[in-house]
Amino acid sequence: MSRRREDIISDFLAHPEKMLFKKPFLRGCDTPSVNDNRDGKTVCTNSRMEAKLPNVKMTVVSQERFAKELDPNCHSVIFDENLPSICVKQQGKNGGYVEIDFKKFGIALQARIVEKCTLSLCGNKRVFVLHDNNPNETLKKNFADLKWHWESSNQDGAEMLAVATQLSYGDVGLLTYMNENNEVRSRLFSYVDGYQIITHKDDNGEPLLDCVYYQTEDGSRHIDAYDNTYHYHFTDEVVEDVTAGSSSGATETGEWRMAYSEAHGFSESPLTTKRGDVAWNKVQNLIELFEIIFNLFAVIQKRHGWGILYIKGRINETAKKIAGSIILNDTTLDGKGSAEFKTPPSPQGMIEFMQTILDQIQIGCGATFILPKDVKSSGDISGLAIQMTRSLDIERTANAVIEWQNFVSKHVRLFKEGLAKQLVANGENPNAITEFAKMKVSASFKPWQPFDEAAWNQMLCTLKSAGLISTKTGVEKNTVSTPDEEIRLDNENEPTNGSVGE
Repeated sequence: MSRRREDIISDFLAHPEKMLFKKPFLRGCDTPSVNDNRDGKTVCTNSRMEAKLPNVKMTVVSQERFAKELDPNCHSVIFDENLPSICVKQQGKNGGYVEIDFKKFGIALQARIVEKCTLSLCGNKRVFVLHDNNPNETLKKNFADLKWHWESSNQDGAEMLAVATQLSYGDVGLLTYMNENNEVRSRLFSYVDGYQIITHKDDNGEPLLDCVYYQTEDGSRHIDAYDNTYHYHFTDEVVEDVTAGSSSGATETGEWRMAYSEAHGFSESPLTTKRGDVAWNKVQNLIELFEIIFNLFAVIQKRHGWGILYIKGRINETAKKIAGSIILNDTTLDGKGSAEFKTPPSPQGMIEFMQTILDQIQIGCGATFILPKDVKSSGDISGLAIQMTRSLDIERTANAVIEWQNFVSKHVRLFKEGLAKQLVANGENPNAITEFAKMKVSASFKPWQPFDEAAWNQMLCTLKSAGLISTKTGVEKNTVSTPDEEIRLDNENEPTNGSVGE
């Protein structure tokens, strides 16, 4: 560690309040003007101008707003008083006007976008690669143990929750730790659970401190900070003011102090963090417009969408009731009376406009909404056609795999270190720490998309017959194998007991 990094960390530890400074989330701006006065000027193509430092101003959007946008019951359309209310003349002896009661509602597009993006990125298991051209049996066994413990402790599920949290609230923290039984575990920190995740980095982007800021039920504020060696716990306890003459127990906040520091036992900060835009960030305005148009459409339909039974002719005042039905007799001379059910014309233009908005939302967020009505029983429904239909999801997920690579890599490194300690502690592998340190492993997300199971399994059979994959891979990858499929195959291949006839 360079002296500069040491000085920066020491300054944070001496002034814990500096840890609470966090870069805000931004969305849009409040003016179309540009701060660079060179913008719009005409110059020669070979001219030069003095470089200007960046001075781009944007509007802060809070994580509280993200939480409200995610919940359809908190959407702004519900509180929009500009939506029309319809009044009608009340028919009756009292007369007067009455307002038609109408409940405004939000649409859970943001939540659906998060679910789609999370599934596309995390729907498959992590892909592990052992970087060794000629691994020995010990290395192979340790690699298999790593993958088994990763799956048995559901680390894929922990990463899926981390992705969903970041796409919902902007950032997330995943802490890898050893519990009281010396077992490696993961814990998720999110804004919605009352935690602020703050990462401080140096000028090169290398992490200095990973911090979790929160408040306990007694009102005390806390900071858990992690560097490459230590875990520092700071507290700002609430102090009760019991001065003489005070009838009420007023409280005040004390100064930050370090309660304790301890070695966390990992070679780097055990808190893995990720920050980025929420999944619907680029289409929030379109979603709000869609909700307004949809609520207007619902108001119109509730007022004018009722059908009317229209009866034409001269009707006898005496009606007959036969088998529960009312019979009205037409007494006109020409007998041209009629009865028909009138339905109001459909506002097709408004429906088409909403569909156009929905298309733009899908383009902007990179999530495709395919409903059962979109799949026809006839025509081309091949895998290629489905892939082309979901091209937005595939392109966005391919970029997300790269974006999340550092997160997955650090999580795997921490889990590998923790698992080595676990295997030593429980006696399964006394040399695990040394052996796991030599094991070079990488992992990454594999984008998920719908597929034909029959075609997939047939492909595995073809690859096995061609010698391109092993039987073990075919057993693991096909969709019908049971967890103990290899044991079942071994039992079938064992010779049966008893004598064999000649």
